[in-house]
Amino acid sequence: MSGRGRRTGPARVAVLIGLPLLLVAGIAYFYARSFTGEYGTLARENIAADHASARRELDRLEALLAERQRRNRGLRADSVDLDLLDERARAELGMLRADEVFLLLDE
Repeated sequence: MSGRGRRTGPARVAVLIGLPLLLVAGIAYFYARSFTGEYGTLARENIAADHASARRELDRLEALLAERQRRNRGLRADSVDLDLLDERARAELGMLRADEVFLLLDE
């Protein structure tokens, strides 16, 4: 028997050391990617934080929309004096028509 099936010398040492090292390197790579990869733990935490931030912004905007809708509900033509509304809008915006006179009272 010539021992064709068995490796001897440096080839055997390379297989005995190389395969476990390759296996450990592969496991370490996939373990690290499970934390830092595109679908890893850190990415999931960042997505959750972005979602929470977007949810807070959505809640704030919905509250602002509800407040503005509540304020605008009273602006129907049958429920408010249009001249009073026009006067109030001009006062808030600081606008005058060409035929108006603006008086500033010092109180």
